[in-house]
Amino acid sequence: MEGKAHVISFLQNCIDYANASIERKRKRGDIEDIEKWEAYRDFTAHAIMEVEAGELDRWFPKQHKSFSQEDPTSIDLASLSHEMRATWLTNLASPRPLALIGTSSEDGTLNLAPYTSLSIVSNSPPLAIVSFSANRHDRWRDTLLNIRATKTAVLNFLPASARAAEIVEQTARPLEHGTSEWESFSLKGISANKLVMEDAAFALIGTMIEEIDLPEAKAKLVVLKLGEILVPGQYDAQLPAHILCQHGLDRLMATPTKWHYTIARSV
Repeated sequence: MEGKAHVISFLQNCIDYANASIERKRKRGDIEDIEKWEAYRDFTAHAIMEVEAGELDRWFPKQHKSFSQEDPTSIDLASLSHEMRATWLTNLASPRPLALIGTSSEDGTLNLAPYTSLSIVSNSPPLAIVSFSANRHDRWRDTLLNIRATKTAVLNFLPASARAAEIVEQTARPLEHGTSEWESFSLKGISANKLVMEDAAFALIGTMIEEIDLPEAKAKLVVLKLGEILVPGQYDAQLPAHILCQHGLDRLMATPTKWHYTIARSV
């Protein structure tokens, strides 16, 4: 279980820290608290043994079974309500990267809204796609209207933090047309580009090159040609970015996780 690996790694770090603290205290001759640190270390080591032995498996999420273990159950997506269909699809095909898309209207009003229906679909040329739906009143969202007008969009990817999650929750709220989320929630852009959030972990700058009707849907697919990546300071491209993602309809979480497997080629 992936959760077990996280817990074991954390507890082992606690033991390492306790051992280092004990050694420092011995060197200083500060022996009053050593017994407490030793008790903490030994208790933590025992906890690791219990986790590794599976005695606490009830604390961790169960892994999904495969078709080799259970016969398939068929679910007709067309028969489901919109809410139930969205629940199934977003929970199964998760987590999804979340970007706060920054745009500007022709009159300079800045807009910011969270989206997860997006993906990098080509490296050469660098292309991203974003799906924009109409609201319940069949009005297109300000993000799409702004991209149509200015052809520019900034995909802000956020670090996995409580602060970032709060920003997503704020900017997901519907505001009156023409109201800026930046001003409403005191959000700031960097000096080099006002649509790049100060709170962002990195940003992709895109230009709209095509708008496509999604068949049988009140939605448009926008193709963005990515022209620039903005990262803070010196950044190692070989390392994965730890960013905020969406799992299901309403859960925000961090990715990537500790568990990984390196394959021989890209997919």
